[in-house]
Amino acid sequence: MAGSFKGKGIGKELLEYAINDSKEKGKSGICTLVSKKKKPFLGEKKFFEYYGFKVVDSIADYELLALQFEDSETPKFNEIARTMKIDNKDFTIYYSNACPYVEYEVKELTEYAKENNITINFIKIDTLEKAKNSPCVFNNWANFYKGEFISNNILNANSFKKLIE
Repeated sequence: MAGSFKGKGIGKELLEYAINDSKEKGKSGICTLVSKKKKPFLGEKKFFEYYGFKVVDSIADYELLALQFEDSETPKFNEIARTMKIDNKDFTIYYSNACPYVEYEVKELTEYAKENNITINFIKIDTLEKAKNSPCVFNNWANFYKGEFISNNILNANSFKKLIE
């Protein structure tokens, strides 16, 4: 949690609910994504470690934490995510609706690209299979340019323009 929500126990309550719900549904554990450096939309590593989460994999600054309930296969990032590259050289955005603000920015960028005759490819991650086969460490937005991962910052028209200039 951040800003005015921090310190009110909301994150604790949400995480405890997720843990209990996963156990009730017979899941083998629960995972989350954190970063060695503070990044938007990612939780704090120490918060999850307090609940017993352990680092099970990492790519660059990103770490996959897992809380395993039983002896099972340890989760890890897929091999394609380790490359953090795509074949397409156009500006490409992978996104999900994990944040309600995302659809607004997709619409704004689509209109901006059309008005300025710019190609932006949007790839919606809306299934577990797509998420598992994402070409990068993914939370809810990933920007690729000239085939390279450049950031996970959600862009609007102004931030996009600054990024490509």
